[in-house]
Amino acid sequence: MRVKLQVLLVYLKALSSVVALGANIICNKIPGLAPRQRALCQSRPDAIIVIGEGAQQGINECQYQFRYGRWNCSALGERTVFGQELRVGSREAAFTYSITAAGVAHSVTAACSQGNLSQCGCDREKQGYHDQEEGWKWGGCSANIKYGVEFSRRFVDAREIKKNARRLMNLHNNEAGRKVNSQQYPATSHSH
Repeated sequence: MRVKLQVLLVYLKALSSVVALGANIICNKIPGLAPRQRALCQSRPDAIIVIGEGAQQGINECQYQFRYGRWNCSALGERTVFGQELRVGSREAAFTYSITAAGVAHSVTAACSQGNLSQCGCDREKQGYHDQEEGWKWGGCSANIKYGVEFSRRFVDAREIKKNARRLMNLHNNEAGRKVNSQQYPATSHSH
């Protein structure tokens, strides 16, 4: 029994090394990642796909919102959803930054609730909640919005390295997107 356990431990260590090597290779091939984003990608390879989906959701929403305008977000995401697409500080850049940060926060929040990310899950603050007046008890998986917003903050804001006015504007716009996302995230409940 002890020999089998040792063989299993050696196998798991080798497997984790392969996974780490794979994450390293994948994360190094994604264009436009800042060093802190690359480090987060390598430490959380399960999250990089979710981050990409969230950024793509933001771009899709941007294209939908401006589908009849002169500027319709069509150039966003052609090379990468992580790269710095808009170099000029403008209303379009502000919207792009905010909608992308919101998309990442939303996507990470949803992945947590669905059990698709390894280091998060349902919001535990609402589990076991019982409303005496209404006569119902919380029995579902509440969206872990705080985790999604914090993860978005760590990943999306990691691009902002230089200490200048544009950095402050981008951080403000990222936070605005996350705030709107937090306020509009659908709260679903299952009563028992």
